[in-house]
Amino acid sequence: MLRSDLTDTVVVLDLDDTLYAEEAYVRSGIAAVCALAAELHGADHAAELLKQRDAGQRDWLTALCGLLPAAPGTRDCLLWAYRLHRPRISLSSSVRRMLDILIERAKAVAILTDGRSITQRCKLRALGLDDLPLYISDEYGGADKPDPTRFLAVMSDFAAARYVYVADNPAKDFVAPKALGWLTIGVRTGANGVHDQAGSISATHAPDAWIDDVRHLIDGEG
Repeated sequence: MLRSDLTDTVVVLDLDDTLYAEEAYVRSGIAAVCALAAELHGADHAAELLKQRDAGQRDWLTALCGLLPAAPGTRDCLLWAYRLHRPRISLSSSVRRMLDILIERAKAVAILTDGRSITQRCKLRALGLDDLPLYISDEYGGADKPDPTRFLAVMSDFAAARYVYVADNPAKDFVAPKALGWLTIGVRTGANGVHDQAGSISATHAPDAWIDDVRHLIDGEG
C-alpha cells in the first residue's frame, strides 16, 4: 500500500481496532474489575461474564453489579476501575515489525486516537507505543474526530510532503484528514470490530483505500 520511500511522509495511526483488537482490551478490563470485586466480596465472576459475552451479552458491567451487594456507588467505581486498569494487551509480532519498518522509513510516525488521556496512555504503554508522538482527544479539549484540531497539530509539528491517516471507523475517522488533503486508509476489522464498515459510506467519510489488515500497510510486508 505505502511505497518504500517514505522519507517525506508522516504516517499517523488510530489505536483501537486498528493496531490491536479492542475486544482484547475489554476482556482485560473485565478480568481486572472482577479481580478487584473478588478481593472485596470473595467471588470472581470473570469466567461467567466472559462466557456471557461470548454468547452475545455485552453489558457485562450491569451483570456484574447484579452479582454484588447493592450499593449506589458500585457501578461508577467499577467503571472507573475498568477505565484505569493496566491492560493485558499486546501487539502481534507482525504488527510490531510493520511499525518498526514505518518508524525507520517515514519522516514521522504518530498515534491519533479519541478517548480519555489516562485510559489511552495505559493502552499505549502496554503496547509499547507510548514513546511515539501522541494526539489524544482528551488532551486537546475533547476534540474528538471528526474535529480537525489534532490533524492540524500534526501538520504544524511535522512539515512534510504527504500525510497518511490509518484508522477503522468510517463514521468519523477520515472526514477531517480527507478535507486536509491527507491520504486515508481504512483497516477492515470484520465481525469482531466495534464500528460498522459494511453500510453505504459517503465520499466524504470513506477512506481512499481499504486494507484487510494493518500489517499490509507497507508494500511487500505482511
